[in-house]
Amino acid sequence: MARTILILFLDLFFCTFILAEPAQRFLVELRTSGSDCFESWWMDEGLGETSYLIKALPVDNWWVVEMPADRQQAMKALPCVLRVMEDRRIEWRLTPNDPAYINQKDMNLIGMPRAWDITTGGVTADGDTIVVAVIDDGFQIDHEDILPNVWYNHHEIPGDGIDNDGNGYIDDYVGINIGQQNDQHPVRSHGTSVCGIIGAKGNNGIGVSGVNWNIKLMLISGAIFESQLIESYQYVYDMRRKYRQTQGASGAFVVATNLSAGVNGALAEDHPLWCGMYDKLGEEGILSFCAAPNNPISVDVNGDMPTTCTSPYMIAVTNVDLSDAIVGNAGFGAISIDIGAPGHGTITAASGNQYKEFPGTSAATPHATGTVALMYSTPCASFLYDVRSNPSGTAARIRDVLFATGAVNNSLKDITVTGRRLQADAALRATIEGCDMSRPSAVHILSVQPNPVRLADTRVYFEVTGDTMTAFFEMFTLDGRRLWELAIGPPDYDNGYVDMDTRSLAGGVYLITLRNKKDKVTRKLFVF
Repeated sequence: MARTILILFLDLFFCTFILAEPAQRFLVELRTSGSDCFESWWMDEGLGETSYLIKALPVDNWWVVEMPADRQQAMKALPCVLRVMEDRRIEWRLTPNDPAYINQKDMNLIGMPRAWDITTGGVTADGDTIVVAVIDDGFQIDHEDILPNVWYNHHEIPGDGIDNDGNGYIDDYVGINIGQQNDQHPVRSHGTSVCGIIGAKGNNGIGVSGVNWNIKLMLISGAIFESQLIESYQYVYDMRRKYRQTQGASGAFVVATNLSAGVNGALAEDHPLWCGMYDKLGEEGILSFCAAPNNPISVDVNGDMPTTCTSPYMIAVTNVDLSDAIVGNAGFGAISIDIGAPGHGTITAASGNQYKEFPGTSAATPHATGTVALMYSTPCASFLYDVRSNPSGTAARIRDVLFATGAVNNSLKDITVTGRRLQADAALRATIEGCDMSRPSAVHILSVQPNPVRLADTRVYFEVTGDTMTAFFEMFTLDGRRLWELAIGPPDYDNGYVDMDTRSLAGGVYLITLRNKKDKVTRKLFVF
């Protein structure tokens, strides 16, 4: 009977705290430097078994916590708590100081100032340098607003005629000219302008601002034929795969490609290799953005490559003007053209260190490409929780957010897939909303047997997904004192459990924690 009551009690205890409750952030000031009273209350309330934040701030006796709002009064009543207040979200008042920004109405249309309040680009929360591959006719590499954001293959020695990094390409130090098989790019205004929209250096007091103030632009030129375009995509694929295989030691963390070229009137069914590249890139975690034709036609009816390719990782973009209406000479298609973005009225970089208007779908597309790159730099690490273990899933999720957060646009209704126009600030906000609750844990304690335990070992069944090299167990007392650490070896993963020597533990309640990088899960162990 006593055992039955105990089991019912434990079931009720665990179920009480498995249910997720809406969290609110609070700043808590303690009366003394010691925190035992506060941390013991946290554990007694069962909050230690959740992913809610609890963190000591490096300022006097202040802590920051996340917890259900209905626990606030109980926390305030603790004798060790001096005061509690809401941890308010701040609002940055951020606009770039680039002199021509005043003319960039396209950036205001898609909400870039509000997006830059969240991030200005550059790296992921885990420190990966974000790269966008721009496939175009040529570039002014030393343009004053482009040069700071050009990607370099630092494992390649320029001009020595040797494939130094072993990636299959010779002298690809500043990207690659596919036609010449080197990194000497023709100077062209078109590619320079595209780069300017994606990533002209922002807030540097020069020229314009790109969607990303900080980004690395992988430059690819020289493609004249479809086969060379496929080679260009293969280069991007190889560099992202190399980055994954070497865990970032070489290659490049390419998240998107941008293309403003195609074949008018072509049918996807006649170009299986070209279309297949988008699936291949997507499997490696790369979204490909392609411009709709600058012709007022339905590509569904008249055909077009590559916008009629059916890969879910290829996004076709059409052109709206500054009044937020589709431009009269822009291509459309309810099946094939996904979303609109501002093109007509765009001011961006041009060759000769100049800044000019750059209209057309070639201008619309890099707005969307740049926004995806910016989304990868979200300060919410959990938004990218599976970027290494499931890169294609991450890319698909980002695509879905991009579509779902677009602004409803009547001029695009029924003639595009989404009927929406790119809205960058909404896309960025979506990456941080519910941040701490958005990532499913990659570590799980499936069961602890026996529990309660007396004079016996305890077997803990567990599961770790993704990278398992850094996972380990810890044992704590209820007041937070760490007793020991237990490494997990290959046999443990094969068995799906570890055995813990708990025979020497005094009667009481202990905490078993499984950790792997930023993931952790804790279960209570009852010893009697």
